[in-house]
Formats: sequence, C-alpha cells, structure tokens
Amino acid sequence: MRRTLLAFSTFVALTLHAATFTVAPSTTNNDDSCDIAVLPAATLLLPYFEVDFNSSSLNANTTLFTVVNTTQSPQIARVTLWTDLGYPVVNFNLFLTGYDVQSINLYDILGPKGVIAPPFGTSSNVDVGDRSLPNEANPNFAPNAAQACASNPGPISVNIVNDIRNAFTLGRISACGKSQIGLTHVNAIGYATIDVVKTCGISFPTQSSYYDDLLYDNVLTGDYQTISPNSVTGNYAGGNPLVHIRAIPEGGAGGAVVATDLPYTFYDRYTPRTAPAMDRRQPLPSVFAARFIQGGTGAFNTNLQIWREGMAGSGAACADYAKDLSGSNMAATDIVRFDEHENPTDYSGFFCGIPICVPYVVLPEASSTSTSAGIFPPLSTSGDVGGWIYLNLNNSGPSAYSKTRASQNWAVVSMFAEGRFSVMFDATMLANGCTPPQPKKATIGPGPNLTP
Repeated sequence: MRRTLLAFSTFVALTLHAATFTVAPSTTNNDDSCDIAVLPAATLLLPYFEVDFNSSSLNANTTLFTVVNTTQSPQIARVTLWTDLGYPVVNFNLFLTGYDVQSINLYDILGPKGVIAPPFGTSSNVDVGDRSLPNEANPNFAPNAAQACASNPGPISVNIVNDIRNAFTLGRISACGKSQIGLTHVNAIGYATIDVVKTCGISFPTQSSYYDDLLYDNVLTGDYQTISPNSVTGNYAGGNPLVHIRAIPEGGAGGAVVATDLPYTFYDRYTPRTAPAMDRRQPLPSVFAARFIQGGTGAFNTNLQIWREGMAGSGAACADYAKDLSGSNMAATDIVRFDEHENPTDYSGFFCGIPICVPYVVLPEASSTSTSAGIFPPLSTSGDVGGWIYLNLNNSGPSAYSKTRASQNWAVVSMFAEGRFSVMFDATMLANGCTPPQPKKATIGPGPNLTP
C-alpha cells in the first residue's frame, strides 16, 4: 500500500511539473507583444483632429496635443499632419530636453497666428533642467543634430498656411493640382503621427529616407484634448491619451535594419520593400467594442472618432489618395449594434432592393461620426437608447496587404450631452494587431489575441 501511494504521489508530482512546464509563456519579455497599452512609446498617433480656423480663438473648435519625454536624455519628435485621406501635408520637429513636455494647439498653426509652439518654439537653444543630460547627450542622435534643431520650429509663411488650410478643408494642395487628397468640410480635419527621430529633418513617413531618421527608443508619452468653446454649437471639451505604439525590439541607431517578431508593422505600407517592418512599430487592431448612448431624457449623443489605414502607400501619386473614396476599397467588414437587451441590428453589406440600396459602410482614414448616422445600424425597436457597437473595421478592399492581414484601425468614443457634459475614451480592443482578419458574420467575441 505504501509503495502504491508513493508511486501515485510521484506520478502526480511529475504530472504537475509537466503541466507547469507546458503552459509556461513562450517569452518573458513583456515588451514583445502586439497589445497596445499606454506605455512610453516610439510613435504616438492622434487619430482625429478638427480645427475651426475661421472663428476667433474664443469660439473656435480646436485640438491640442502634448508630447512628453520620459527620459533624462534629449529626444527629437517629428510631427506629421495628414489629411483624412492619408496625404501628409506638413511636418515639424519638436526638440525635447530631458524630461521635457511640449504642448501644441493646432489652432495656432492653422489659425491667424500661423506659428508652431508660440512664443519661443521648441528648439535645442534652451537650458536643461537640473536632472537632465545636455542637449547633445543622446548617443543615437545624428552628428550635429542639436545644431540642426537650434532654430525650429518658427512662424509659417502666409502662402504655406493657406495651402495647408486648403488641404485640410477643400482636399486640394498646390503640389497636387486638381487631385483630391482629402475630403471637403468646413473645419480642418485630419490626423497626426509623432515619431522619435535622430535629427530635425523634413522627410515624411511616405518617403524611404524617413526610415534612416527613425529611432526605436520607447520614450514618448502624450495626450490630446478636443475643445468646442462655442456655447451656441456645443461648449464641450474632452481628452484622451494618444495611441502609444511601441518599437519592438527597442533601441539602437537610426536606420538600422533589425529583425522583429511582429508579423507586420504600423508603417508597413510605407517602409522600403527591401526592408519591410524596418520601423518595428506595433500594428494596430481591426476589431473593437464601442459603447454608445443615443437619445433619452438627457439628449445624449455619441460620436465615434475612427482612424483607419488607407490605400495609398510609399511613392503614391497624388491621384492615388482618392482610392480611399471607393466603397469596395474602404468598406468595413462588419458592424453590429447591440442594445441593452442584447438585441442586434446590422447591415448585410451591399444590398439593392425596392426601393432603396443600402451601401457598404465606408469611412475615410480619419472621421468623427454620430452613432445616429446612417452608416451605423439603426437602434432596435426595444426603446433602449444605450448599448454597444461591434466594429470589424478591417479594410476588405483589393489592396496589397488586406489579402494576407487585417488592416489597422483605432476607435475612440466621444459622449456628450446638454451642451456641458463630455467624456472621451478608447473603444475596447477585441483583438490585437497580430490577430488574423475576422470574416463577416464571424462569431463575435474576444480575440484570438496572438503574440508575435
């Protein structure tokens, strides 16, 4: 009996040991992940901005964002402002001393001032704090980087400001003639990327030379605010963290080609084809759960601010940016609305019947849309004014990447009511950037979230 118990105990111990061994994580490096989190990052994404540059600063809608350097070493952040069809219009560099923080009001750039970071700009000609390293002390800087950043950024000439305004409101820019590089709207609308780089340069992420400037240090954090001070049209304000996108693996010199376990990267459509994934940035997901409240005694409203990966890639011609307007190119795969009694409503894609045609749900690269708009499924007949919306935003168009992976997206929920209450928060990711494309009418639920 004793021998039997001893044998059984040994068997249990070996079994438990084997079970522990088989479920051990494949990596203990917590940075080696496709999961997006608010952690110091190498790239920050402002998924949507809106600026009314025609009104006075007292009444104008505007968007502000802030970039923070979390290290004692100086850093350089290059900001690119893109149209809502993904055309890079203008960029500028922020020189950040150790532990520096820099706020940017896009009204200052697009409004009457036409200046970046007033009154003195952000340059390397500033004193450092007691706990910061000298402005030349970053070993990954290009030679003379501090000198290259000594005079930036400054006032913008009137002609350039007007061209920038036209790009964000009329969808036209002088460099592209009559080609449409953005949608038409009264206010300036677009999105922004902020990347840690090795010097103050002028190249854009759409150019291969950009990836020689790009660095891989996860050091930046930031947030943004949307302000609507006009009491007649809203008088709302909201804020949220910027999307923090980490470099994996992190660190090293600019322009270095280092292998990553990521299946693809944030800048995948722009990186040199000889060195895909050279940016090493985490990819963004395509599937979300977004809360909504629409109507009721409090007259609640919900807008979904959505960023989507578009069609134009590296070396695109001006005419290529209009490809985002094609329903087949930028169609969302699946959108389902659930009320508080679990009743679903959805669209079945393109369907023509009598007397109407229901189109694909098409959104550009940056948009803010009310959940009462026709592109979202209608409320159920239950009378509920709240619930959540399942968003499978995968771009199902005939692009070079959508056949093999999901397109990248981000969604932010903006709720407001009564001209005085407003909140903003990120929609819940139901998958990460490594998750394969989920088909239309797939079983709705989390994941699977995959590690690289």
